[in-house]
Amino acid sequence: MKRSEYPSQKNYRENNPSVSFRLKIEDKARLDAIIKATGKPLSQWMTDFIHYKIDPNEEISELVERIDTLEEYINESDTGEHFTVPCSVCGKPMYFSSKHSNWQTETYPKLIEAFGKSRHKECKPK
Repeated sequence: MKRSEYPSQKNYRENNPSVSFRLKIEDKARLDAIIKATGKPLSQWMTDFIHYKIDPNEEISELVERIDTLEEYINESDTGEHFTVPCSVCGKPMYFSSKHSNWQTETYPKLIEAFGKSRHKECKPK
């Protein structure tokens, strides 16, 4: 036998109807990134948007810039060799990737110089 809803549940559902819609995968990923960047739940962001509590052009332009930076980082780190090193001045991470133009001429030779004689502990020296 199915249990009926409590009156409070019924009241909540009546006063807070569910809304759903479909998006292309790329659009959903973009929406998720925008929502994540605001730090708000999707329902709160949509409510603010509907009630004009946010200026979509202003907020979205700031978010687009942040999203583009994150997407660039993701694209760089998805393939190839990469690592981070803290900046000697501010301490924030600097990202090094084999996709950068100076990888072959500057970064990789320094890595070989610094770690060229390193080996796995199981590997015997030659």
